Amino acid sequence: MATPGYDYDKDIPAGFYDEIHQRKAGVRFFWHDLKFRAVAAHLKGAGRVLDIGCGPGTFIGNYLDGVECLGIDVSAPQIDYANRRYATPRHRFSTEAVASLDQRFDAITLIEVIEHLPPEEARWLLVEARGLLSAEGRLVVTTPNYRSLWPLIEWGVNRVSRVGYEQQHINKYERGRLAAELAQAGYGTVEIATAVGLAPFAAVLGRRPAEWLDAIERGVGHLGCGNLLLAVARP
Repeated sequence: MATPGYDYDKDIPAGFYDEIHQRKAGVRFFWHDLKFRAVAAHLKGAGRVLDIGCGPGTFIGNYLDGVECLGIDVSAPQIDYANRRYATPRHRFSTEAVASLDQRFDAITLIEVIEHLPPEEARWLLVEARGLLSAEGRLVVTTPNYRSLWPLIEWGVNRVSRVGYEQQHINKYERGRLAAELAQAGYGTVEIATAVGLAPFAAVLGRRPAEWLDAIERGVGHLGCGNLLLAVARP
């Protein structure tokens, strides 16, 4: 599963996004940090976690300490990087295909994955993920919210970043469509909120202003207009 015509092995350097995270400062670091913290908040109590599309392993390696995790990705260079930097006896990384897995997980994460897939493949993946969940498990999905400022942000990133999204983001979601596809995939309970508002951009002034603005935005639920959709779905 990958974006047709896009070579993830060649077009995104191994560890590219992890190196952004390692800076621990700036707009792009704070964006990813807020996103990962928002997802991790929904994984409390999960003993076994599967991160589909784990990339260089940043989320597992930095936010799920002590949790048994498997990260999978189609890109062998990213998995090689993840194994070098983050592999432990409890944190494993592999290029295994979703369809080949025969384990059950307390939680599965899809962090900015489904927008990279043709619609039919994204729907198939949601169904497959449900089949890998334990009876009380949960799926946590994030994807850009195209009913927010995200299209403008994406336009800017495409013009200034070494890695852009023009070829990658081929499947664009808004709240109603994501909820409908999760329901169609067989999830009995679906909750959708939004995450990551304007706080990352305050990071140009330092971490404290960004954290202050984030606290305000979370307090009002981003007014439903956060730049990412965050769905929690249960079988």
